[in-house]
Amino acid sequence: MIAANRRAEIEKIVRGMHHEIIQGAKLRYRCGLPPYPQLFSPDVAIEKYGYSYEVRESMPGAHTGRQFQTAGMIDTEQGIVMVSSELKFETQRFTAAHELGHLVLHESRPEMRRHRDRPVTGENMGPRDLIEEEADYFAAVWLAPAPTVKYYFQERFANIPLVLNEDTAFHVAGYGGVPDLMASKQGSLAFPIAVARATAFNGRRFESLAHFFGLSPTAMGIRLKELELVTY
Repeated sequence: MIAANRRAEIEKIVRGMHHEIIQGAKLRYRCGLPPYPQLFSPDVAIEKYGYSYEVRESMPGAHTGRQFQTAGMIDTEQGIVMVSSELKFETQRFTAAHELGHLVLHESRPEMRRHRDRPVTGENMGPRDLIEEEADYFAAVWLAPAPTVKYYFQERFANIPLVLNEDTAFHVAGYGGVPDLMASKQGSLAFPIAVARATAFNGRRFESLAHFFGLSPTAMGIRLKELELVTY
């Protein structure tokens, strides 16, 4: 588990990098900044960091007791980051941000010379090495930083936190989704995921938070729960 002070350190690093990107973008885009997901695209940040970025059809395998498909790979000696083209868009995006996290946080470590990763989505994958948890957290903060998520959450749902009741269940999941949401237990991801994929609330239509931030509904739901934007 990542210590609270380490999480705060990672958040500070991401804020600094985002600030630099915004300042540079203001000079390039005189008529307004690009949409958020485009502005902080992890592949662009990787190239700004001095590495080349490639999406490849064929990725080398790896062994950690058993063989697994490589989703992302860093080669610090060659200065390249590779991500598999076979992944869904959301998984490619999170994997790229995960690899960026490794570069920023762990580049000097010997194991980063030719580091391979399984597909990472921001969803709960069970116990992992600390550096993998840190890279996951970096990716989550990079793709969905707290202030930005809170802004667009409040724009859509008004209330922070959004509390599950029959009324909110109806608005985020429709009449057919109310029974399952109301039967879900406190601490489950059912309500956060429903909010993450919601495209309307209280008569207003909008782009879902998951789609806007380029995350899977589950990964976005985890982030909403983590930021305490939804509650039972």
